[in-house]
Amino acid sequence: MGKPARAGSAALPTERATQLLDEVVRRGAQAREQLARRGQDPGAQLSPRQQDAREELANRLESLERRLAVLEDALRTKSKPKAED
Repeated sequence: MGKPARAGSAALPTERATQLLDEVVRRGAQAREQLARRGQDPGAQLSPRQQDAREELANRLESLERRLAVLEDALRTKSKPKAED
C-alpha cells in the first residue's frame, strides 16, 4: 500500500504533493476499471427506476445543451462588429 499522507522531514512539499497526486490518479484508474468490469456483468442491468432516471437525466442534458447553443449563438452575433456605413 502507499505511504501515509504525512511528509517526513527529508521530503520536499512539492515532491510529496506529486506522490499523493500520482496515488490519487492510480486509485481512480483502479476504481474506474472495477466499475467497468461490474458494468459488464450480466447481473449489472439497470432497474426500471434507474433506467427512467437515466433517461430523464439525458433529456435534461439535451435541453441544457440546446439552451447553451442558443446563448452561444447570441453572444457570437452580439460580439461581431457591425459594418459602418
